[in-house]
Amino acid sequence: MTRDFTFEIYDRLLEAGQGADYEHITVREYLSRNSLPEQYVIHRHDVDRKPENALQMARLEADHGISATYYFRTIDKTFQSDLIRKIETLGHEIGYHYEDLDRADGDVEEAHNSFETQLGRLREHAPVDTVCMHGNPLTSYDNRNMWNETRSVEEYELLGEAYLSMDFVGVTYFSDTGRTWKDGRLKIKDNTVGDATKAVSADTTQDLISLLQRQAIPRACLLSHPNRWADNSLEYIVEYMKDKAVNAVKHGLNLVK
Repeated sequence: MTRDFTFEIYDRLLEAGQGADYEHITVREYLSRNSLPEQYVIHRHDVDRKPENALQMARLEADHGISATYYFRTIDKTFQSDLIRKIETLGHEIGYHYEDLDRADGDVEEAHNSFETQLGRLREHAPVDTVCMHGNPLTSYDNRNMWNETRSVEEYELLGEAYLSMDFVGVTYFSDTGRTWKDGRLKIKDNTVGDATKAVSADTTQDLISLLQRQAIPRACLLSHPNRWADNSLEYIVEYMKDKAVNAVKHGLNLVK
């Protein structure tokens, strides 16, 4: 049996979507196209750390002729300009994985100053048309709270924000946060806004593969974090133990709420 959260099973996930005749589109395409296909998958990646895994995932998708969206943090260990350009050259969308309200300790005006600076840094290396917040479970801030009735992403010449600008009633959202595709208390900040009740659920990647093979979800947005996925036993064990430790912390945070 194939281990979950390996590049081997991710390859099978891509093949399942293609075999069931899903069209694969980016977040940029979702927000900019005049019409959308009846059946599609959006592969969204939040590059929190280990950007080399993002490049490996991007190459795998490119081998299948699939374009995905990669949201990069601008911290030192993630912001690697040559790697970002390589992923964009493979046909993928590059976006900004912003955490500026965290950086500004909740000061909205300071957060916007930081956002403008960091977005500009990323745009020196690739076109950026969409952004997506980074959700740190250990901070009290939700970076999406930068946006309100007077401040919007459009003022930065952006098409939208991946959590706020998508219709999650029409698009079924799955995330690998917590090392499971199932919704629940491990996804402290990784949740959509508004009514988005699911008719189906998945725990493992094989569950998700089965849903695609049966065409049980006509439109899906799949968020995966490249650092969670491994291509060898040592990396798999290390990431498994990291996720187990983080999940323990999350369970503790949920208990004190």
